[in-house]
Parts: sequence; C-alpha cells; structure tokens
Amino acid sequence: MRPPSSGWPRGSLPSFTGPTRSWEGDGSGRPPTVGEGRQRVSVATVGCKVNRFESEALEEALRRNGYEVVPPGEPADVVIVNSCTVTHRSDRDTRALVRRARQRNPGARIVVTGCYAEVSPEEALAAGADLVVGTGGKFAVPQLLRDGATGIRKPCGEEGGERFPAVGGLRGRARAYLKVQDGCNAFCAYCIVPYARGRSRSLPLEAVRGGLARLREGGYGEVVLTGVHLGLWGRDLEPPQPFDALLDAAEAAGIPRIRLSSLEPGEITEGLLERLAGSGVLCPHLHVPVQSGSDRILRRMGRPYGAGLVRERLARAAERVPGLCVGMDLIVGFPGETEEDFRETVGLVEDLPVAYLHVFPFSPRRGTRAWDLPERVPAAEIKRRAAALRAVGEGKRRAFWASQVGRVLPALAERAGAEGRLRLRTRNYLPVEVEWKGTPPRGEVLVRIEGVGKTVAWGRVVADGVEPN
Repeated sequence: MRPPSSGWPRGSLPSFTGPTRSWEGDGSGRPPTVGEGRQRVSVATVGCKVNRFESEALEEALRRNGYEVVPPGEPADVVIVNSCTVTHRSDRDTRALVRRARQRNPGARIVVTGCYAEVSPEEALAAGADLVVGTGGKFAVPQLLRDGATGIRKPCGEEGGERFPAVGGLRGRARAYLKVQDGCNAFCAYCIVPYARGRSRSLPLEAVRGGLARLREGGYGEVVLTGVHLGLWGRDLEPPQPFDALLDAAEAAGIPRIRLSSLEPGEITEGLLERLAGSGVLCPHLHVPVQSGSDRILRRMGRPYGAGLVRERLARAAERVPGLCVGMDLIVGFPGETEEDFRETVGLVEDLPVAYLHVFPFSPRRGTRAWDLPERVPAAEIKRRAAALRAVGEGKRRAFWASQVGRVLPALAERAGAEGRLRLRTRNYLPVEVEWKGTPPRGEVLVRIEGVGKTVAWGRVVADGVEPN
C-alpha cells in the first residue's frame, strides 16, 4: 500500500499487519543456535547518526540475546538492514542491501527495520525481506526473531516500543553517540521523517544523566548528543525542560568533550554561543540544516525563518566562538526553485564562515506536501546545481582547513591511518593525521596543524608546544 498523492493526515500512517509463520521460535529464552554454534547476525545501516546509534544499540541487544554479531558483508544466519527513507536514494540503497544479503546468504533470515520499513513496508517485503519491523518496534527484533515472526510486524505508525535503548557506546571507538530525542513536529514540505518517526519525544533528564554516566565509565573521550530534531529536547517532558538543562547535564558528566549533532538556525541563541565559547567540554562545532538561501523557497518549504536570520545567527556565532566549525545541509532543486533562488543560496554560503556542506538534490517523498507541488525542476538541472554548490562547498572547506594551519588543537584518536600514522579528530571537527607508533591514546593529545590535503590535515603531536622526546 502507498500513501495517496494528497498525503496522509499529518502525524499518522496506515497500520499494517503481516502473516506469521514459524522459524522454530520456542519461547525458551535459550540462546539461538545453529548446529553447535550461535547464530551469526549482521546489522547494515543506511542513513543518519540516529540510525547509527540505534544500530549499535540493536547489536548490543542481539548479543545479550545470544547472537554472535558479525560485520556487514560477512556470512550470517540473520541479516538486519536498519533503513532510511529520507530520499529516493536511501530507499534504493535499502532495497539493494536486501537483495545483496539474499544473494550472499540464501538461507538467511532478512529483516528490514527503520524508517523505510515504517513508510513502505510492503516494498521492503517485496524486495526480499522475511520480516519488516517499523521504527516503534526496532528493539523488539531479537524477540521477534526468537518467536519466528515473519511478514510485516508491529503495526506501522503505532506509538509504543522502546525508543531510547540502553547505552552501549560504539564498540572499539573513542566516540559514542547518545540519542536523547526522537521524532519531529515540523512537517516541512519536503520531509518524510515526521511520518516515519512520529512526533518529538525526549529522553528524560535522569535517563540522560544515567546514559552519560555509563559512557563515562566506558572510557569514551567524546559523546555526541543526537536526535532527529535535537533542539526540541525537553519540550514534551513533564514538566517541560529547557535545552540548557540538557547542556548542564552534559557538561557535568565528566566526559572530556560533548558534541551536538545538529541545531536549527533559530536555536543558535546568544546563550548557546556563550556556552560554546566558554565551555571546556562543548565542542566548537555547529551543524545547521539551513536548506536554502532563498526566502521564497524557505517559505515554500515551510521553514520557520528567512535567510536574514541565518546570516545573523551564523555570523554572530563565528564572532563569538573561536575556531568554530559550521556545517550546513542544503537542498537544491526544490519545486519552483529558479536560477535566482539558487544564486541566493550560493551567495549565502559564500558570504558566511561555512566549513563544509552537505548538498541534497531534492527527492520527492510520497505523502509529503512537496509531492504535489508544481514547477518541478528538471533532473539534469538539479544535478548541475548540486555539482556547482558542492564546488563552492569544497572551496569553503579548503579555506577553513587552511585557517587552522599553525594552531595547536586538542585531538582525539579515531583510527589508524596510513602505515605508522594515526587519524584523529579535533574539537572543531578537523580530521588530522600524525606520525604515531604503538597503541593509540585513549584521551586527547595536542596536535600542531602543519598542512592540509584534500581529505585530511596533517600535523605533529606536541607537549606544551614542543615535540616529545
């Protein structure tokens, strides 16, 4: 079943149920086995940081239920695809992962969960999935597997289910994500997310503190506070909590650095900038879903601000916060976007201290208001505009990276780089490689930035401004 062209009523989706057949689920609670060994399961992720966090949490839940978790692409008895539906490309990527899993693991159970499963469950089933579970039932997957469930389960659009799973952290990494918010109330014209994830819901403050404490005990050097619309955190709680309460808890958690995943332009307040400038914990990094630099297109999108506010808030942010890294999301080719509208977007980017861009060609989503909008921009023109804007973004990236040369910045190890080198990430989101032998450091080191390349900066580790012996 597909949504009609007029779209679903806001905040709702039709409910689906599917057939059930047995996979020898016995309800015994014993770990699942294949022959003499445990069942192997892999989790492939499509989409955003929230999905990445949820995939890690799902892997932890599977381990607790007796499964052996293996990397995506390895032979497995169960393959789970945690899907995204924000664009046609993410839909296509999800279906491709399902088909590939079926080809490589002909006898495996294939599970699709996440946003694509919520919005297009029958398509996921037709692509080759055995079990399709919407966003509200994602963390019931281990039990559904044990019970032998198949078909479309956990009626889509139905509230309930575990939205904020127990924190496990990202295994083997110095950075962890903590999901503190889910859903969105904005219903922007182009966006399917509120239909896929529902209205905004916040992790209660005490649970936030508990999650941060567990990650501190796990030794993580950085925690990213993430959500579908992070800036809405606290508004639905009883009593409502200000966003500052979340930041207070984060700064008091004893974790060396805290990063915010993204904030809307109107949420970049003087109070937030004061905290970013003076905090020894909050990272000087803002990722902002601006979407367009044209007031006319912003109105058509249903965005609650104009380009003037974006200019004011981001220019002020750069003045107040030393070394601030600003990233932007932008959509090109929204219905009705003229060449003049596009030039206004380019001008906004050129005028502001932007460090990087994420450029998204407009992708019509059935069930959203934009699906029915006239004046579609031809695909070839969307492609041209996206390429042109990405070229502008590349120039901004090079300029920001070059501005960091000569600075000594605290950096956290991410992974091994080329032979004898280590890849780190600075607080202001600069990737840098240094010469390093031995075990990567668990905490931050000071790195002098000495040069920049196309994909990474390079530098050397310093101690109080001098090279160590």
